[in-house]
Amino acid sequence: MQAYTVFAKVYDKFMAEIPYGLWADRIGGCLAGRGISEGALLELGCGTGSFTTLMAKKGYDVTATDISPYMLRQARRRLSGSGLAVRFEQQDMRALETGTVYRAAVSVCDSVNYLRDTFDLESAFEGVFRSLEKGGVFVFDLKTESFYKNLGNSVFTDENDSGRYIWENDYDAAQKDNYYYMTFYLKSLFGLYRRYTEEHVQHAFTDKEIKSIAAKCGFCAAEAYGEDLKSPPDCDAGRVYYILERN
Repeated sequence: MQAYTVFAKVYDKFMAEIPYGLWADRIGGCLAGRGISEGALLELGCGTGSFTTLMAKKGYDVTATDISPYMLRQARRRLSGSGLAVRFEQQDMRALETGTVYRAAVSVCDSVNYLRDTFDLESAFEGVFRSLEKGGVFVFDLKTESFYKNLGNSVFTDENDSGRYIWENDYDAAQKDNYYYMTFYLKSLFGLYRRYTEEHVQHAFTDKEIKSIAAKCGFCAAEAYGEDLKSPPDCDAGRVYYILERN
């Protein structure tokens, strides 16, 4: 089964520890420091809309995109009746066509790692570049190769009132691809459980790849930062942030 189908329904329950608030504060502060404290904001890989909601509450007019219609369905439900300035669109970041010019673009929760190779990455960067006004920035995070190597072939499991999942990992160091095999046992009628499976694949990009492709696509600056979005990244860190600036 493709990624983010069944998982979309229980994503927020199983991923409750994700620090969206911290991410929104740091990225919001980063954008404000560059004079972008309001206006049109493009989000790639919005998922169920948790980060979207926080950025809209900060005063941004958010266009939130995701490739998964199932995740977008949950996001629309979250924002229904909120009165927040958010528009949802089903978009593949490799073929981004918004018809709007944005002050900034953002992507969190390693959405960019779902791009499978440098060709996908270049397509995504080209689309973001076209969508940004002059002086606009693209802020996104990436899981690092160190993260995937440390993850190795580990297995995780969790249980809540929806059911249980088992999360198996397999990292292909030669291709720099990490495979997530997810099995869900979700509660059904009469105390029974239904079994579902999904496969996710993420790719580890190098700093050189990010910066060279950003330059090729026309970005005049591409800087890497640690999770505080201020200090240089730790070589062994699990997550790194990039800020690309349009000329």
